[in-house]
Amino acid sequence: MDQWKGRNAVVTGAGSGIGAATTVELIRHGLNVVGLDVQSTKLEKLANSLEDVMTIPDGSQRGIFYPKTCDITDERAVKDVFGWVDTALNGVSVLVNNAGIIMRSSLLDGTLKDWNFLMSINVLAQCVCSREAFRSMSTNNINGHIVQINSIVGHSITPYYAHKMYNASKTAITVLCEGLRHELSLVNSKIKVSSISPGSVDTEMFITAKFRPSSQVVSSRPALKPEDVAAMVITTLETHPSVEIAELTVIPTGSTIQSHGMPSPVNLSDK
Repeated sequence: MDQWKGRNAVVTGAGSGIGAATTVELIRHGLNVVGLDVQSTKLEKLANSLEDVMTIPDGSQRGIFYPKTCDITDERAVKDVFGWVDTALNGVSVLVNNAGIIMRSSLLDGTLKDWNFLMSINVLAQCVCSREAFRSMSTNNINGHIVQINSIVGHSITPYYAHKMYNASKTAITVLCEGLRHELSLVNSKIKVSSISPGSVDTEMFITAKFRPSSQVVSSRPALKPEDVAAMVITTLETHPSVEIAELTVIPTGSTIQSHGMPSPVNLSDK
């Protein structure tokens, strides 16, 4: 991580969950973090907690936290943040596109309003942030790294009712990550693009969506912690300049990539 010390990272959805854990890890590794979140109170809470969690016994350099309240579905607001990073901090080196939502919305009776809201945050806002990061990196001659927090449902079909639009939003991210790598190669850019696809993660996302999976699913499903995914962000950034982790799938031990039904286990002693 030495190549990133003193550099600047932008993390979306930084106020809680994976975004907050990633912010902490990046700062611990010496990066300055511009944390974006639509909820300013969450950013304030994170900022206040950093003094306690960021103590580094060996006295090594740690980064600086710059909280920025920002609705990433507002293109003008996103442009303003990246413009500030260019002017005040000399450009962005790392973007972690973490912000996302989940909601139940059936294809049979869902509303266009809900579908637009889901896609605007999970897909279109990520594209805007990636575009602005590319512009900043190119303007400042930075061979940076764009990390997209994807999901295993971006690579398989979820069996849960009314989750197919969320499923589609993450599948779109899988396609757009490869598309971004393709376009970067066409302009001879050395900017890296990594997709990290975790399995179930224990975050506030379901609370925000105002629903919980069924008790059967919750009780039988292992889950990652936000810190586990943050560690994977560091793993992608630690690669040599000539190596790019295009896709990193991370699941909790005892789980699977493709969700399955829950039949009674076979009693092997009867065989």
